[in-house]
Amino acid sequence: LGYGTGTAWYKGGDDKDIDEKCKEAIKTAIKLGFHHIDGAEVYNTERELGLAIKESEVAREKLFVTTKVIKNIQDIPNAIDMSLKKLQLDYVDL
Repeated sequence: LGYGTGTAWYKGGDDKDIDEKCKEAIKTAIKLGFHHIDGAEVYNTERELGLAIKESEVAREKLFVTTKVIKNIQDIPNAIDMSLKKLQLDYVDL
């Protein structure tokens, strides 16, 4: 069962401010059994996603985390590193 952070939670502009409502919604989704958590660089919600995962206290291995690249498509390795930093994760599943 997947939970996406795109359409409803899309943030225009930069991603420096944390959207607490988005973070809490992700935590609730995880608590309800959503194990596929979907994000993307362009949604600007990777920070919320990472915080929600960390605060959920669900083992990382129990979640299937996805993200997508758009802004940094010319430099995929750097884009992945930036996303992992924002997500506070060592890896994504897809």
